[in-house]
Amino acid sequence: MIPSYDEAWRIIEACRMPDHVLRHSLMVRRVALVIGSRLNTSGHEIDLYLVDRASLLHDICKMECIGTLKDHALTAKEVLCAEGFHRVGEVVAQHVRLNSYDLDEAMVVNYADKRVMHDRVVSLTRRFLDLMERYGTDDLRRERILMHHQTCLHIQEIIAKNCNGDLEGMETLNLIPCDQTFYGR
Repeated sequence: MIPSYDEAWRIIEACRMPDHVLRHSLMVRRVALVIGSRLNTSGHEIDLYLVDRASLLHDICKMECIGTLKDHALTAKEVLCAEGFHRVGEVVAQHVRLNSYDLDEAMVVNYADKRVMHDRVVSLTRRFLDLMERYGTDDLRRERILMHHQTCLHIQEIIAKNCNGDLEGMETLNLIPCDQTFYGR
């Protein structure tokens, strides 16, 4: 099952998602839907409804988990599964780290999340430079960030190859006025 629009907003409000996280999620949603649509046009079968809801809900537990040892992706999966939304929970659980390199909804949401820094679409390089500046406080963390960057570059290659095009143009989505006022906030 996938939550309806109203059910998704009920979950967002119940989890007390802050506005800045909501703005991030709305932009991730926009990027993910464009990528999913491009993949479908290229002959793949990406469930855009699943991509829509998973990208909108991917960070519902972000603030709850900051400063704890809890994984916000897995915590969000638990919340969504408890609500009966197992398919969305499975995609959300993989928005930080993928379980496989299968080209599916989880990969689309994962990649879209990596392309959005705060509420702006940026290149992977720019996004990971920011992560390095904020979280690369020791050699081990810097090494992990660099390895994650390499993984994301591989994911980008897979998606670009299957979209028959370059994904760097995604930054033009920043030119479209934000739509959060249409979503009840």
